[in-house]
Amino acid sequence: MWGSDTGKGSEMKLREAAEMALQYFEDAHGLEDTEVAIKEALREALAQPPQKEWVRLNDDEIKEIIGPWGDTPIRGYTRKLFDQIEDKLKEKNGG
Repeated sequence: MWGSDTGKGSEMKLREAAEMALQYFEDAHGLEDTEVAIKEALREALAQPPQKEWVRLNDDEIKEIIGPWGDTPIRGYTRKLFDQIEDKLKEKNGG
């Protein structure tokens, strides 16, 4: 099943399947309304840029934002705050 694998490989397979389906409908003769709608949907889907995997900030990146803390690891309230900010951004960006 296409939707069972969430890795980049499945995204590539889905894109390849969409490209093959579009090619099939491009070559088809005697198109009906349904086939025209499918072609349009496939073109729109293929025009979308691939989605990147969400990557969380690591401790060094957080330290760049809030300032150096020496060798003190980022944890507790600071880690939770950044995790919540990242979660909200991910939610707002459809991820």
